[in-house]
Amino acid sequence: MDNRPVSIHVRHLTRTYPGRGRDKQPVIANDNLSFEVRRGEIFGLLGANGAGKTTLIYQLMGLMQPDAGEISLEGIDVIRTPDKVKQIVGFLPQTGLPMRYVEVERALHYTGRLRGQTDTDARQQARLLIDELGIGDHAQRFVNKLSGGMLRLANFAMALMGWPQVLILDEPTNELDPHKRRVVWEMIARLNRERGVTCILVTHNVLEAERVIQHVAVMKAGRIVAQGTPGALKLYTGAKVRLEFRLKDGEQLAEDELHALAALGTVDSTRQDEYCLHLQPETVSAATDSLMNRIGLARLDDFRLAPPTLEEVYLEFDSEQQGVSR
Repeated sequence: MDNRPVSIHVRHLTRTYPGRGRDKQPVIANDNLSFEVRRGEIFGLLGANGAGKTTLIYQLMGLMQPDAGEISLEGIDVIRTPDKVKQIVGFLPQTGLPMRYVEVERALHYTGRLRGQTDTDARQQARLLIDELGIGDHAQRFVNKLSGGMLRLANFAMALMGWPQVLILDEPTNELDPHKRRVVWEMIARLNRERGVTCILVTHNVLEAERVIQHVAVMKAGRIVAQGTPGALKLYTGAKVRLEFRLKDGEQLAEDELHALAALGTVDSTRQDEYCLHLQPETVSAATDSLMNRIGLARLDDFRLAPPTLEEVYLEFDSEQQGVSR
């Protein structure tokens, strides 16, 4: 049982937008949402576009009022005193942050000062983040002149200024190359580990985010259809292990070989010489033996076992018409 105090508390949160067009039916963006985030937890919020994630975030930030429900963040009643929330939260929206017409380092410095840092502390943290994110060559460029990836990194750094207690990050690795994405994920994990920062992470990049997410909620049509640890959700959905292999010289499996493997799991083929066998964990040993004994190492160019991923769990819940909450 997790005995850490609750950092974010949401109960029966509902938000509806007025309808558009002839019928003008209202749109329920958040439908009776309830969840908690523990202090020092990295909480992943997953869902397709239109699931209600952004509306939820704006309410957590005190930027939008709900129609009904309760929100508290580190003991602050967000609905009654929304301005207090901004003092302890670092927010990275998808659309980017202001201060686009000043240099990167100055934008960070100003952000720190606005969050109550001394001049010295703001300058020191700005330099530290610039170095750690590898954007030193762009520190004196105007923010609005940056490329998409550099702008994202600068905005990420602005969200970290003042060392907030809570981070809310909406697609933090958009437009970043693989190296910079890794830098961002590692920094999020380090801030969580060393400073105990609580983080709500909204992302479609589930495969990479799985490295840092400790608890996850899947949203669909304004509701949370599943929540729990990544491991618990994998067990719940029965996500399968993948045995992926490629044959040498464009060779194909014979019919009897395909039938033997299909008796153990589901076989997919992306190319004539590449196969993927989806297995229940208890059949992995038998499938590996079958691969070695029936096909043999001499015919295999490559093979690997891949555990189920959080992305597969998310896709399974997202494809269902009805979900469950745990």
